[in-house]
Amino acid sequence: MADAAPTPSPLAHEVADMRQRIADLEAALAAQQALVQALGARQGAAAQIVETVRDPLLLLDPHFRVQSANSAFYRTFQMIPAETEGQLLSQLDHGEWDMPAVRTLLEELLPQQTIVTDYEVTQSFARIGRRTLLLNARCLDAVQRILLAIEDITIHKHAETRLQQQQTRLERQMQEQMAALHHDMAERQRLEREAQRVQHFATLGRLAAGLSHEMRNPLAAVFLYVDLLAEELHDPAPSSATAIDQALTAIKTHLARVDDRLQDYLALVRVATLPQAPVDLTTVVTQWAQEITPLLTAQGITLQLDALDQLGTVMLHPPTLRRALLHLVHNAMEAMPHGGTLTLGGRRQATTVHLEVRDTGIGMPPEHLTRMFEPLQTTKPGGTGLGLYLVQEVVAAHGGQIAVQSTVGHGTTMTITLPLGGT
Repeated sequence: MADAAPTPSPLAHEVADMRQRIADLEAALAAQQALVQALGARQGAAAQIVETVRDPLLLLDPHFRVQSANSAFYRTFQMIPAETEGQLLSQLDHGEWDMPAVRTLLEELLPQQTIVTDYEVTQSFARIGRRTLLLNARCLDAVQRILLAIEDITIHKHAETRLQQQQTRLERQMQEQMAALHHDMAERQRLEREAQRVQHFATLGRLAAGLSHEMRNPLAAVFLYVDLLAEELHDPAPSSATAIDQALTAIKTHLARVDDRLQDYLALVRVATLPQAPVDLTTVVTQWAQEITPLLTAQGITLQLDALDQLGTVMLHPPTLRRALLHLVHNAMEAMPHGGTLTLGGRRQATTVHLEVRDTGIGMPPEHLTRMFEPLQTTKPGGTGLGLYLVQEVVAAHGGQIAVQSTVGHGTTMTITLPLGGT
């Protein structure tokens, strides 16, 4: 009978278990060493990355004690690791980092936000002088560490300050130049007004001289007819009643002529101070057209009204503008001695209204158009040269303009342009 196999002793089992545990521990240790090496490599890579950052960086623990700093920090603030690492931030550089604003950032703002950016502080440092810093803080590893990035923006702030100062200086210089320009413009306008005033009075002087000349003939005729009346009344004859009636009619005619010239002159004198009011242009022009219709009909002239409805409201001194319009009508009548057609037309635009006086008369050559609005300029025998000048001044006093188009043998169109306005 064969012998039975020996049974393993308890000691052998213990040795085998021990060997397995040692093998497991060696494997765990190897894995841990590999992990430590990997972490070291990562920390080394992270440290290299931190070292390449241009701005100063601080790594703080939860109690705001400095764990590490990069080269940019030491270079910027002229410090060394021995006096930095392991120190409370508030104790760095003899307490120069103990700033209320920094405490507020770390103790109040960061716990609520975990990230704080562009936090500006200003501090004077014994080693580097006064600096303006821009802080960016971030909590790492579930608030176990704090990364504090520091950007020195002192130069930028100085540049901004200088730029602001330059801008302020430029604005002040611009204001001074604008004030000087306004002063120069005001002085120029004053001189222009003075020149216009002198020219106005010179023109009035010329007009007065022309008016004096215009008065002589009708007044001389009046005196002649007065003498005739005196003779007829002193030695009446059977035909005296007729002669007296003719003399009185002639006197009235000449006095009316004198009054008409005086009214033109007064209108020119007062044109700059005309009281104006909002007036419906359609109403007044239609009324004036009715007034001149008998006069035109008597000369064989047909009056036509073209688009005068809804011309709008214009600031006017109606009697003066009516006088100017009548001058244009009389000129048109003189251009149609054998009859024709006179058209009063209107045309409204966005901000202006045009009033036209068109005739089918003899027209005018181009050389007569260039100076027709100058005072005392006339091409008509016995003309005074006041009519069109008066029209131009009256229209200008109403803020408007007058233009003329004329063709020999086809007639003339006078266009008055006035600004719309008033309520």
